[in-house]
Amino acid sequence: MRHFILIALGLTACSKDLASSLTTTTSASASAASQSAPASTTKTVDLAPLPLTLTMPHDEMGLTMDMSMGDHKSVSVSYDAISAGLNVSVPMEKSFAEVKKGQKGDTIMFPFKRWVRESDTSAVEEFNDSGKTGYIGLSWRTVGGKPYLCKSNGLSGLKSADDAEKAIKTCETLATK
Repeated sequence: MRHFILIALGLTACSKDLASSLTTTTSASASAASQSAPASTTKTVDLAPLPLTLTMPHDEMGLTMDMSMGDHKSVSVSYDAISAGLNVSVPMEKSFAEVKKGQKGDTIMFPFKRWVRESDTSAVEEFNDSGKTGYIGLSWRTVGGKPYLCKSNGLSGLKSADDAEKAIKTCETLATK
């Protein structure tokens, strides 16, 4: 019986030494790996059913929701940093000028006030609804030879023109899968 107890104690001691050795080796390997590869500051978000991806900050959840209706493909993406999101879609309009004309003519949902910023392919709109000011960012992107409309979304628009700028800046990262 004494031999059995001595053998059991010996095996226990050996297994503790082996476990300690493995833990040290694993920790050292993990530490070396983390030092050699810098942490990514961005992540790629799949915009299925669109044949696109979008790059967002790594700390964003970037949750997507298919908002397609029939043949009109559309995907919304959460964007916590602006307390709203983005919508990427195949545009129904033939040009960005038509998109801007439609926004400017809106007197019900987001009554147009002025363009805060505009170019041939992007714009930030200021609107006023029931005495409250909001902003919408719009961007017309051609990816893989096809046009896409990227628009900030939120029930009350965005709180600042800077948030709308941030949203459409993210749309510059659209890429084909």
